[in-house]
Amino acid sequence: MKVPTKRVTIDGKLWRVKLQRPPTRVTHDGLCVKDDRTIYIHPDAISHRGIELVCHELVHARLFDLDEACVDEIGRLVSEVINWVARQNNDIIG
Repeated sequence: MKVPTKRVTIDGKLWRVKLQRPPTRVTHDGLCVKDDRTIYIHPDAISHRGIELVCHELVHARLFDLDEACVDEIGRLVSEVINWVARQNNDIIG
């Protein structure tokens, strides 16, 4: 089965966002691997925290040295506002 993959440019470099379980022994919903410029998003996590998770890992990709608490806060805030905007527009967001 082919892994759904989105290519994005972050800070002028091509990255891949893959909807697949992160390749680690520790259980993670998401993982940003700087060395190969790949972000993994666990498909089972999308339904309950997908936007927050994607925002969190994208922040890691762009600002890799930012501390985890700050990345968590940015991911949570962006997700909260995006979800609010979607609800104001009948769950449609562009």
